[in-house]
Amino acid sequence: MGTFYFRNCYFSSMKYFYNTNHMSKRSAVDLAHIIHGKKPMKDTPIFTLHGLLGAKKNWESMSKKIASKMQRSVIAVDARNHGESPHDPSHSYLDLASDVVQLMNKLSVKHVDIIGHSMGGRTAMVIALTEPSKVSHLIIVDISPVPTTAILNNFFPKLLDFMKTIKFHEFKNLVEARSEVKKELITSGVIEDEAMSNFIIMNIGTKTDKSIGWNCNVVALKENFKHIATFPSEVTGKQYSGPTLFIGGKESSYIP
Repeated sequence: MGTFYFRNCYFSSMKYFYNTNHMSKRSAVDLAHIIHGKKPMKDTPIFTLHGLLGAKKNWESMSKKIASKMQRSVIAVDARNHGESPHDPSHSYLDLASDVVQLMNKLSVKHVDIIGHSMGGRTAMVIALTEPSKVSHLIIVDISPVPTTAILNNFFPKLLDFMKTIKFHEFKNLVEARSEVKKELITSGVIEDEAMSNFIIMNIGTKTDKSIGWNCNVVALKENFKHIATFPSEVTGKQYSGPTLFIGGKESSYIP
């Protein structure tokens, strides 16, 4: 563990250094969330932030285990354009961070420990760098601020393009939709791994108008992918000095 300090090696000009007061104002959305464990939240709660095309339900079993083991409140969050949270045309890490800070204020939480995976990990880093007094401990899972391998820059845009082609009106029900889309994912060659295809079809659900479709905002995610794939230059030069732990999978290439 140690200090997390972001120095963007690709930009040396001082014009890329900002402080929080000079950042453009962001319009936050009200995030869907679920609280596991202790209520009311008397201690510092733990926030879990999922990755791209994930949802708070991906963290449900782990959140319950952490809450039980540590006797703490664990708040699993749906990011904007994911799960049950609102859709919005903007999707930068500054937006995502603002959403989480707004949720903290809504819940009257002054400090949090954050566990962030992938996109959620970068969101957590931005919160720690822009609002360091609000973050007690930071755990980043399988991501870093450093640009990563082609799987992020090539795979996900192809996957999002594929997701946009699905004609959900052709399916009779949710079970059929998930089954057929899984087959199409494998047949198309976009995804070869069954576990990954199972993860993707979890995004298919029944909407408020009873239609079947993607719960995630595929169009916004594709249009904003450049923001998802890169760490924001606006936080260059900022420092978070709280306890920080980066965790990388042995076979993963997301942390170079």
